[in-house]
Amino acid sequence: MAFFGYLASFFTFAALVLQVFTMIGTTYNRPFLRDLYFAKVSIGSDFYIFGLWSYCTGSNSGSTSSFVVDTCSKPVAAFDWTDVEGISQYLSGIGNLDKVFLANFILYWIALGFTFLALIITIVSHFRRGPDLLASLMTFIAFVIQMVVFIIVLVIGIRGINAAKGYGSDNVNGQLGPSMWMTLGAFVALLLTSIFYCFACICGPGRIRSSEKV
Repeated sequence: MAFFGYLASFFTFAALVLQVFTMIGTTYNRPFLRDLYFAKVSIGSDFYIFGLWSYCTGSNSGSTSSFVVDTCSKPVAAFDWTDVEGISQYLSGIGNLDKVFLANFILYWIALGFTFLALIITIVSHFRRGPDLLASLMTFIAFVIQMVVFIIVLVIGIRGINAAKGYGSDNVNGQLGPSMWMTLGAFVALLLTSIFYCFACICGPGRIRSSEKV
């Protein structure tokens, strides 16, 4: 049924947009980009925000919810938050996570690739049963991978914030950022997409019966 196909396509596109925006967050000191981060740690009046590729730093403007970004680091693949100068000692409690950041970076690209391919397949196929089944499988795989990515960054974010707070200073606080919840939104959208593709596959047109070929 085309209705489920359209719903699946919408949620696939929504997931793809959330994935792309999450990936480009904090890459440059530009409006919107600097507002997309996984976690933020404030030390006194200074703060650090962390993304998939890089980090940004600046000063809080009266409260932790209002801040001004001064600079963003150069984007680096599999960026390790614990390597940031000025805050690395605060995050030392979470250990050496360079391989975890590398795995998370690779998994994010894989999830993005599956999502993009599923969207292309369903657009080109015009909601046929076979392609919809393939798209359902691909979006389910993307959902599982995206969920793993979310769990990884959530654990790192919470552990990093707690490690910074427990370093010994009372003037340290932290919070999870928009990119964390966008990642959550992406894997929920992918789950819904996989379900809708299944419905489209069940209800949609399939093979031509042999009697109809005559």
